[in-house]
Amino acid sequence: MKKILLLIITLFTYNFCFSQKTPGYLGKKLVPTYSLGFAPSFFNPNKNGAKGFFTFNLFHQLRLDYVTSRKSAVGIGFETYSTGIDYDYGYRNDAQDINIRFARHGILNVKGFQLYRSFYSNGIAPMGKRHSLGLKVLFSSTDFEDVGATKTKPDNSNPYSNQITSPYEIKKGGTSKDFGFMYSYSSSRIISDIIVLSFGIDFNVIFSAHFKYFGSIISQDLDDSSPSNQTEEYFLNDKAKQRVFSSQFLMLKIGIGFLAF
Repeated sequence: MKKILLLIITLFTYNFCFSQKTPGYLGKKLVPTYSLGFAPSFFNPNKNGAKGFFTFNLFHQLRLDYVTSRKSAVGIGFETYSTGIDYDYGYRNDAQDINIRFARHGILNVKGFQLYRSFYSNGIAPMGKRHSLGLKVLFSSTDFEDVGATKTKPDNSNPYSNQITSPYEIKKGGTSKDFGFMYSYSSSRIISDIIVLSFGIDFNVIFSAHFKYFGSIISQDLDDSSPSNQTEEYFLNDKAKQRVFSSQFLMLKIGIGFLAF
């Protein structure tokens, strides 16, 4: 009897230890997920030029999570989205005595990559409440097709005016390469032992862009004109960085994935 009891205890202990080491729900390790994100456009336009309480930027994310234990996972992700940049202001270059007045809005197209670590406070990964910390790298470019611009420059040949204004075509600028930190909180549930549904919120601080964003708020004057002798390309790149920061700061998202293997 003692031998049988000892055998039962040994088997139970072995099974308990083994199950604790088995990562993931049902032993599954790989979880691909698609997420749709909603970022509010309170003060900046979305890609259609609209802004307000009920307007959003839409994010598309693809993630691949690898469960490393019952309470943690690592993952990589790719995201893409488009948003608007408000260009209702002017650019000034004192060195060349040139004024460029922009109008309407441009479209900022962003692609990004992320690497993160996730921790589950309850449930078995990837089920339950999840906290994720990671790094992001973003690449963006601006479409100026809908942006109107006029250039004013000196004209000494006109006796009635010493300036001439003409239409202007934007030739370059509006790109940004940025990196930052991400934190996300989400809650997931598993349906039919294969489908993973999640809902959560992301906070992103794009480190290389936040100086441009807050600097523009502190230093801008009434017409938001650029610093003296700043090149047009540098000016447009600054605006791209500012918009990257504000569009990334807060996002709500819903996701659907599955337990691969």
